[in-house]
Order: sequence, then structure tokens, then C-alpha cells
Amino acid sequence: VCGGDGSTCLDCEGVANGAATYDICDVCEGDGTTCLDCQGIANGAATYDICDICGGDGSSCADCNGVINGLAVYDVCDVCDGDDTSCLDCQGVPNGAATYDVCDVCQGDSSTCLDCAGIPNGPTVYDICDVCGGDGTTCDDCAGVPLGTCEYDACDVCCGDGTTCLDCAGTPFGTCKYDNCGVCCGDGSSCVCLAIHKCPTVEVDHALLEWSIVATMDRIEHTVDVLEGIKAELCRYDVARGNLASEVAEFLGVSNSFREILENFCYVQIFFKETLEEALATTI
Repeated sequence: VCGGDGSTCLDCEGVANGAATYDICDVCEGDGTTCLDCQGIANGAATYDICDICGGDGSSCADCNGVINGLAVYDVCDVCDGDDTSCLDCQGVPNGAATYDVCDVCQGDSSTCLDCAGIPNGPTVYDICDVCGGDGTTCDDCAGVPLGTCEYDACDVCCGDGTTCLDCAGTPFGTCKYDNCGVCCGDGSSCVCLAIHKCPTVEVDHALLEWSIVATMDRIEHTVDVLEGIKAELCRYDVARGNLASEVAEFLGVSNSFREILENFCYVQIFFKETLEEALATTI
């Protein structure tokens, strides 16, 4: 170069007309890599983030709790740092379909806790008579005993022996009675001789008199015993007690009883007399 200083043809290494040049990174004889960013762009802006990701936002290496390079992970139930139990069904299967029924039985049919009325966990139970929700009276016997064995007998008596309503012939609620001769369903004629010529008068006389005398003597002996007791009481009577009126009243009561006995005796004798008269009239 005319008047030149000899620098215009120098290469970057100062060699006149040399081949050395500056690369894209402005490095003499460089290979163009010294100014590349992580994406290979010369003088580019891309850099490695904290997770060593080119152009990254630093989140790719954060755990589920947001801690860079942390250890927390999502469990099988998709819970961060969980223990894999929060999504187990009642059989222990993660995210399984098994559930507890209304009786709190896993995979149950809700029947194990039904009361007798079919209500889950209901209060209704079988009573002693095996009746659901019953009051325990439907199986009472006639005496009121649950599942008892008493029944009404033929006389309509609970636990009875069927004899309280029998007539003298043994028929429940029958109409037969003993007649005056002591014969069941009799007509009172078996002990009375209605035909004098067929029954000796002495036999009629003896039978009736014996019956009336024995009965009368029995009652007289009883009355005498009572009167003797009253006599003894009156002998011990203390005037200061002032109970004479009651003692006398009791004495009179016994006396009236004795009078009734004598009246019965007279009635028997009159009956005997009338019977004989009727019998004699039929034979004449």
C-alpha cells in the first residue's frame, strides 16, 4: 500500500497476508464454539437451569413438594409423599371397588345386621313366642304362662281336670242330680215303698225312722257340744268385761239352730206319715 504502514494486510495473528481470521465468537483462529449457548446458538441466551436442563425453568427436578432434587414422590393413591393407604378399599386394594355395607361388613349384602323386621341395625327382636316385635303373649296358655301347658278343660276351667262341671252321671254340664234316695238321675222312688202290699210296713217304718233318727242324733250331739262350750264360757264370765250381750246372742243363735234341727225331725216324721197314708190309700 503506497504510503501504508503495513498493517492493512495483517491477519488476526499479525501475519501480513496471513490466513488467520476471527470466528463467529470473535476469537482469532477459533472454531466458533466458545460463544455458543447450551442450544448451540452463538452468543445465544439459552442456559442450563438448576436441574441442568438447557433452557429449563428449574422445575423438572423438583419433587412433588416442590423441593429441588427432593425425595418426595406421589404414592399409588396419587398423594405426595403418601403411604399408599389413602385410596385402599376395604379389602386393601388401591383404588379398589370393595366397600363396607350398611352393616359395616366389607363387600357385604347389608343383611347381617337386619333385625327381624328387615331394618338394618333395627331394634325389633323375636319375643319368647318367636313373634317378631311381639309382646310375648301370643303363646301364653290360659294361666298366662308363655309356652305353658295349661288348657281349658271341658268345664272351661284353666288347668282343670274336667270334673268341676260334671253332674252325678259324669256328664259335663249335665242335668242329672242325686234324688232323695241318693240315686243319680233317680226319681226319688227307689227308697220309698209306694205299694204297701209289695213292701212290709215294718221295713218302711224301720228304714225311714232309722234315717231320720241317725241324722237328728248327729245334729243334736253337735248342738250339745256347742251349748256346753257356751255354758263354760258363761261360767267364766267377768261382769267387768261387759260382753254379756254378745254371749247371750251366741247362745240364742245356737238355740235357733237346735230348733231348726227339731223342725227337720218333725218334717221327716210328717213325710213318713203322709207317705204311708198315700200308700195305704192306693191299696184300698
